[in-house]
Amino acid sequence: MYIVPRLRLLLARRPWLYWSFIALCAIVVWSGVRSATAAAHAQQRGWGESHPVLVVVAAVPAGQPIRASPRHYPLAMVPPSALTALPAGATAAHDLAPGEIVVTSSVVGAASLPRGWVVFGVPSADRPMLVVGDDVALFGDGTRWCAGRVTGVFDRTVDVAVPAACADSVSALVAAGSVVLART
Repeated sequence: MYIVPRLRLLLARRPWLYWSFIALCAIVVWSGVRSATAAAHAQQRGWGESHPVLVVVAAVPAGQPIRASPRHYPLAMVPPSALTALPAGATAAHDLAPGEIVVTSSVVGAASLPRGWVVFGVPSADRPMLVVGDDVALFGDGTRWCAGRVTGVFDRTVDVAVPAACADSVSALVAAGSVVLART
């Protein structure tokens, strides 16, 4: 009937009972945490060998520099084209979400262009929705001049890389302001 007052009086007269109960609770909690940790490590070992890959830290819009950190993932979860290091000047080819593994198709940079290509800043008043990495055709004066690849998308311009063989004609078209881009 008066259980709580009797219990308080018992614990006040015998503090070793109180501390024994606290120690028992601590041992039970420690045991639970230890077994959960051991089970997690056992599952991790069950996946087999792990491999370091780059994982996006924060959301990255297309055309922006990639912020990624290395993490170890089980080999079964790693795509074959996963990167372990970013090339110099690497930007996102498309929007990247946090926690996404960085693969070669997600990265566009100076190193990803064929050797000898030239980059032009093309005014982009009337352009299709382009993202970094899109293949485009360059038209001027009603004629298709050459193929290129988008390397940067900005408010008023689009950076387009073209082969060196057609750089002279594209340069003249850009200077005349008659370049039209079409996604291929």
